[in-house]
Amino acid sequence: MHNFRNSILKLVLFSIVPFAVVCYAVYLTGKTTDDFYKRFTSPQQNALIIGSSRAAGLSPAIIDSIVNKKYPKVKFYNYAFTWGHSPYGPAYLESIKKKLKTDTKNSLFIISVEPSTLMVDKNKPDSPEYYFENDKSLAETDFVNLNPNIPYLLENYDFSITKVLNDKIRPPVNPMAEVKILDNGEVDVISLKDYPPKRKVVEMKRKMILFQNLINGLKWSENRAKYLEKTIELLQQHGKVIMVRNPIDSTPYKIEQTRIPDFDEKMEQIAKKYKVSYTDYNLVPNDYKYLDLVHLNKKSRYEFSKVLGKKLLEN
Repeated sequence: MHNFRNSILKLVLFSIVPFAVVCYAVYLTGKTTDDFYKRFTSPQQNALIIGSSRAAGLSPAIIDSIVNKKYPKVKFYNYAFTWGHSPYGPAYLESIKKKLKTDTKNSLFIISVEPSTLMVDKNKPDSPEYYFENDKSLAETDFVNLNPNIPYLLENYDFSITKVLNDKIRPPVNPMAEVKILDNGEVDVISLKDYPPKRKVVEMKRKMILFQNLINGLKWSENRAKYLEKTIELLQQHGKVIMVRNPIDSTPYKIEQTRIPDFDEKMEQIAKKYKVSYTDYNLVPNDYKYLDLVHLNKKSRYEFSKVLGKKLLEN
């Protein structure tokens, strides 16, 4: 009898302790995290910002403060991820469908576009079964409005649960930035320090070499362009859509233009077809500042959010 009780006690301990560890990790990831967990635990939304990491820092709160005078029921949510996770295709489209409140009417939507989100591996066919996002967390996450989202944590969480706990016990040493996902989906990057000037020049050159190699490894995708159109069609059923090309530094912009010189023309054709506004904000004079040549710093992304808020009120 004594041995039986000991066995039961051990079973309980070995069951409860791991469960408690998982629950604590869920609690930590729900507070602040640099992955996508909060995006998949928030409820369905009635206004979305769509795109890659270039759009992920746009501020729903700032945009709401501008558009709510005319659209009081609109509450923007940032559902932009990265070019690798959320290029235009079947996976992103299905995820958007799940995130959008089905009864939404008279709302607003921002679709951010860039060449890489409409390109595919140049060595593979332009067909969805070969798309590079298929094995990423967004494509494999079935439940995008579940809190806590245990299936996501166990199956698709980009960083292990043990890493979350380890970072709590022993925080990263001398980090360059702090990244948080806010309740409205905005990715808030807080720069803690910068490289010394000479080192920064070297680092930016290195990143542009990587960016050039990335673009060189891709080709234009007619199928992705069709999925962009399907995304517009979906959102237009629920309100007004604008398309934007986010501003970036002139160096990566030239790289993109060299690879896909008629990108704006392609976007303008789609915009005309669906009677939506398209603006390449790289062609609009500005003095925005960047974290890494392609992502706006906090002040500039807030300034750009104001620009988009005003743009939504046009017409």
